[in-house]
This record gives sequence, C-alpha cells and structure tokens, in this order.
Amino acid sequence: MIKMNKLIIDKENNVEIKDNVLDLIINVPKLTLNIKGKVLINEIAIKDNESLELTINIEPNSSLIYNRFMIHQTINNTFILNQEHHSEAIFNYSIIAKDKCNLTFNSNLFGNNNKTDIKIKAITEDKGCCKIISTADAKSKIKDNNLIESIKILTLNEEENICIPNLLVASNEVEVNHACTISSIDPKYLFYLNSKGISTEKAISLIKKGYLLSNLNINDEIASSIKELIGGE
Repeated sequence: MIKMNKLIIDKENNVEIKDNVLDLIINVPKLTLNIKGKVLINEIAIKDNESLELTINIEPNSSLIYNRFMIHQTINNTFILNQEHHSEAIFNYSIIAKDKCNLTFNSNLFGNNNKTDIKIKAITEDKGCCKIISTADAKSKIKDNNLIESIKILTLNEEENICIPNLLVASNEVEVNHACTISSIDPKYLFYLNSKGISTEKAISLIKKGYLLSNLNINDEIASSIKELIGGE
C-alpha cells in the first residue's frame, strides 16, 4: 500500500509538490501548485461556501492525477491548468451542488507532447445549480498534444444549469475534444432497480454514489469515506 501523506495549506500561496502521494486540504482563497515528477492528489471535503482560485503548473516530464470530491452549498471557483512539454494531467472533479455553484476551468497547452484528461461530474439537489465554463486553449506552434474534456451534470431538481465549452485551438497538430451533457436520472434505471426490490430513495442513492465515484481514480478506503459523506443507504 502506498503511504498517503497529508498537506494542509493555511498560509502559503505558492507550493511545490514533487514525487508525492497526498491528501490535500486547502484553507486559502488563492493557491498555486507547482508539480514536479509523479504526483497524486486527493482532496475530499464538505465546504458549504468556497471561493478558490487554484493554479496548477505542471513541469516538463511530470504527471499529475488530481481527484477532487466536494459537497458544496455555494462556490465561485476558478481552476487554471498550465502544461509546458512532455507532461500528463488527469483532473477528476466530482461535485454535489446544494445551492449556486460557479466553476471556471481553464486548461492551457504551451508546449509539445502533453496529455490532458479533465472530467467533471456534478449532481444538483435541493436548491443546487451549476454554471460551468470550460476553456481549452492550445497555443500556436505546438504539436502532439491530446486534450479531452468531459462535463456531465445530473439534475435531481428543477433548477437551471449552464455549461459553456470553449475550444481555442491555434495549431493544426493537436487533438482537442470536448463533451458536455445535462440530464436527469433515466427512468429506466429506476425501473430496473425498483424491479429488484430496491426502493426509489435507495435507488437514487446508489445511482448518485456510482455516478460520482466512477469519476475518481481512488482506492477502496477513500471510496468508503466518500460514501459516508454522501450518506443514504
């Protein structure tokens, strides 16, 4: 088993992380992370109100897996991901939104031979709604980059959600793809689970957990802690 370190950021606004596996706790409104080597970050929390600007700089020949699970009331968050050369970034963000949540995600490719995979899954419940603006910016004169963005919002209420994807591609030698869906639970899923003797309330709980956990690259221990945060049967 890989030992998981804990990093609590209360004051610093510019932090270097090198060859590490850690649980991250952010208690500042603005933060820059400089990633060197191979890094795995898990950030799991309940934050009623959050205003965060997080910039992640990935050094050449470095890789990052970032798993973020949050239960929010309101947020106004901006994430900026910068990659130079020969780097890999996997950013997985699972959200339960209980009120107004605004999320901006900017991914910038400045160099060559980078791989980027951004996956955002949100569930809206109670008075929750999401406005997600995602911009992928591939600069000019770069090549051999592959960037994939996937944004999915699952609505468990009647609130309005907005997803705005922007693709800014100034090079012919990169591959950039974006997918966005906003939907409610498929009645066929509920019908199937009900037919197995599972109540609608428990079925919705199971669907929520599966939907959010499938977005994260985590071990069983962390998955269990997330299930406890989500609650339900």
